[in-house]
Amino acid sequence: MPSSFDPSPDSDATPDYADVAPESMVQVGFVFRPHGIEGELKINPEHTDDPARYEELETVYLGTSPHAVVQHTISSVRYQQTKRGTTVILGLDDIASRTDAEAVMKQKVFAAEDDLELGDDEVFIHELVGLEVVSEEEEELGTVANYMEMPAQDVFVVTRPDGGESMIPAVEDFIIDVDLDGGRLVVRPIDGLLD
Repeated sequence: MPSSFDPSPDSDATPDYADVAPESMVQVGFVFRPHGIEGELKINPEHTDDPARYEELETVYLGTSPHAVVQHTISSVRYQQTKRGTTVILGLDDIASRTDAEAVMKQKVFAAEDDLELGDDEVFIHELVGLEVVSEEEEELGTVANYMEMPAQDVFVVTRPDGGESMIPAVEDFIIDVDLDGGRLVVRPIDGLLD
């Protein structure tokens, strides 16, 4: 079974995601190993705040990047609780043996953005990266470089104008507004937070 699309000009293959643009792909997990002998996959869902989102999906895309994926139809979703949190046990129609599962081990799991339903106050993590970070007083503080889910609380990683990095906890005490249309994250910094 192929695990990626060959994008070379002389390739006769066509990508399995031909109806979904790479920029519309959202990473929702990572295949870290097979589960059992019937092709099920253990998925680390660290890229989604709600592992139950897998139940809303009919299709996922496995590959090394949004530009090199193979489409798969979901046949089953169940969960396993571990010390690190929830693991998704995912069954796919065309992965039916442990050998098939081993062929996609360590690949990323993507979903089409249109297939993911968000609540009114939810956004995709990739939409946060690149936002300008400003204080309530309109002082420019930097740019969002990443959003990290940490055990204690999630944080925004901000690249400051001086090139350094700071972390801002993603909690109401510090985050005043996430303005996607304006491309800004308005924060209330405290002394030492952005040093």
